[in-house]
Amino acid sequence: MRYESEPRHQARRREQIFTIAVASIFGLLILQLFSLQVLQGDRYRDLSEENRIRVEVLTAPRGEIRDRKGRLLADNVPSFTVTIDPYDKAYVHDPARLDSTIARVSRIVGLDPEAAFAKVKRERSQSFIAIRLKRNVDLASVAYVAEHRAELPGVEVEAEPLRRYPYGPFASHLLGYVGEVSDKELEDPKFAAVYMRGDLIGRMGIERQYEKLLRGVDGKRFVEVNALGRKAELLGDKRPILPKRGEGITLSVDLDLQRVAEEAFQPNARGAVVAMDPRTGEVLALVSKPNYDPNEFSNGITQARWQELSQGGNYPLFNRAIQAAYPPGSTFKPFVALAGLSLHAITPMTTFSDPCFGYYQFGRRRFGCWDHEGHGWTSLRTAVARSCDVYFYQLGLRIGMDRLSTFMKKLGVSDRTGIDLPQERRGLFPTPAWYDKHYGAGRWSKGLVLNLAIGQGESGLTPVKLAQITSVIASGGTLWRPHIIQRVLRDGREDRSAMPRSDSLRTRIDLAAKDLASVREAMIAVVNDQGGTGGSARVESVLVAGKTGTAQNPHGQDHALFICFAPATNPEIAIAVLVENAGHGSTAAAPIAQKVLQAYFHPAPAESAAAATVASRGGT
Repeated sequence: MRYESEPRHQARRREQIFTIAVASIFGLLILQLFSLQVLQGDRYRDLSEENRIRVEVLTAPRGEIRDRKGRLLADNVPSFTVTIDPYDKAYVHDPARLDSTIARVSRIVGLDPEAAFAKVKRERSQSFIAIRLKRNVDLASVAYVAEHRAELPGVEVEAEPLRRYPYGPFASHLLGYVGEVSDKELEDPKFAAVYMRGDLIGRMGIERQYEKLLRGVDGKRFVEVNALGRKAELLGDKRPILPKRGEGITLSVDLDLQRVAEEAFQPNARGAVVAMDPRTGEVLALVSKPNYDPNEFSNGITQARWQELSQGGNYPLFNRAIQAAYPPGSTFKPFVALAGLSLHAITPMTTFSDPCFGYYQFGRRRFGCWDHEGHGWTSLRTAVARSCDVYFYQLGLRIGMDRLSTFMKKLGVSDRTGIDLPQERRGLFPTPAWYDKHYGAGRWSKGLVLNLAIGQGESGLTPVKLAQITSVIASGGTLWRPHIIQRVLRDGREDRSAMPRSDSLRTRIDLAAKDLASVREAMIAVVNDQGGTGGSARVESVLVAGKTGTAQNPHGQDHALFICFAPATNPEIAIAVLVENAGHGSTAAAPIAQKVLQAYFHPAPAESAAAATVASRGGT
């Protein structure tokens, strides 16, 4: 009996173990279901929603930019952008289909297929959002894509605001342009926290300087996606987050004045004009030639066109007004004269022992005057009016390198002006320490001051710096930081907190009123006296003070320069003009300044009407 009961006992034991195992498995399943559906139900419900719902970015329109009279210089227009989702389900099992789709879409929208392939390959490895293939697609292409959606998986047409510059190339260096944020920028955590791949960012000019104000805040909308990955409908229970437009900016620039200054240049000329108000430091016009059309960048620029713009011989993207430093030539003589008066090296009536016979003998070297016949005996007024080099050679020697460089430091000649534009270049007026560093202590001649005194040698100033220090003479000794932004509109109201304090924009320089008056009188003679070099800058019923300049250029023909302010007795505008390789300032630069002065003091009604017409049409 004992041996027969053992198998039955073992069988019951195996049944108990099996029952416990099955019960344990079901218990674990029930616990897991409870955990998934109850304890973690909200989390998985959200994940399910994310698989069903696609979040799309609603691009915020950039803030408008207007001139001082309220005319639009930059705004936004509706446009269509073609995008592709390389992670669409159709491409998971058939990667080759993605290539064929890209090639087909490229042909439709007019893209280089190789460039499109490279863009998708680069961007899909760095993010999981749809990739913008082309912005500002024409309606015919939009219609074709919509009609063939079933054959183009992952391809969508999105509506986006397009940056528009109604006046085309006018004020292009001042305004700048927008372009897609780069991969390198997105590596910076500060950029990555604000921008996504494909976002637009300000490049150059006002667009870059005031990017934070102009950009705005993007919105979101929530779209239900079907099993094929296609958008079905907007979800009613998830309201879209509307984008917030960027802040509007009003500039101090006058479009009429800007247009006149740009059109005053000869075709294909290179140069710059800066006009500012010496009473406030406001920039009234800022021109760099040649210019470019910033709308090209909004529409999408090809690599070939970019190479042409950035590496062509004329360098149209280069802002000569703030980025190029030139020897100031004889436009520097009023400031050397002011140094001589301030340092008591001369008086207005001083004449030097050596009259001008067309040259000045210094040691074994002969320094020529631009007028080979000579100017004879000259005092300060005549020397400035006729631009006598020999007078200023001797003045430079009398002042000396140390004192002259110290005075120019007080004027801030070698400093940036601080204008509210990016990438401004410093000027240079060399000091003895600078020469020691570059040539070795004691290995340079004291006679270098002769060239510096006539604005040649190693000195170099940007046109905006010339305009700034010209305003010092015009304003009676105030050094203004040139500024372009005049007003910021936040939610339709003026935001004064975004503006710099006026006292932070000006520095008072200790200059005697009588010395400033003597230099002003000499500059008036330049334009108004018979024999003055700046007669071509005269304006009817307005007393103009100015100074011509011709800067030697070792790489070609001389550069032409002219500075001025008017009315001379109570200045409202100061101007600096530079024309590359144009010869004499009296014939090439002064006439440009004259046209700007004429437009400022005697504006033709047709000018304003024409500008308003262009604004209403939204084109150039």
